[in-house]
Amino acid sequence: MRGRGQTRTTLRYRVSEPALAGLTAGAVVVPAPLFAAAVAVDGWTAGLVGLAAAVGVALHAGLAAARDDDGALSAADEPLRRAAFAGGGAFLAGALPALVVLSNLGVGYLLAVGVVAVELAIIASLRVRLVGRDVLEAAVRVALGGALAAAIGAGVGSLAGL
Repeated sequence: MRGRGQTRTTLRYRVSEPALAGLTAGAVVVPAPLFAAAVAVDGWTAGLVGLAAAVGVALHAGLAAARDDDGALSAADEPLRRAAFAGGGAFLAGALPALVVLSNLGVGYLLAVGVVAVELAIIASLRVRLVGRDVLEAAVRVALGGALAAAIGAGVGSLAGL
């Protein structure tokens, strides 16, 4: 499956790390504006805000991944691939809870919280399995970041009624 002489370390630098960085960015950055808008206004508007945030964080993650690869980590054509994995992961992780809120189900906000929690658990387990991080360290970093973003976003959104 590795083909063309790719080692586990090569796959880690080319695929795993940029994808995980993007997934983490999307799962941590998007909940703050998404939940702020969900508390302050309605599900439709919150979903649109979440999708816009997902696009923004995907662009940022992709550009940052491409900038960080000067060819020393991988082949000369790899910055575009790293950007695609990082940006795609960020968009996926950010868009999922936004789409749940956008669906405007009566419990869309609670479902989005669950989606973010599941995303964070998956990201932490992938960081342990693919990148070799400590289980507790990965869980604390990812879960704490996501929980703080969601809580702060909801708190900011509650200021709309003041």
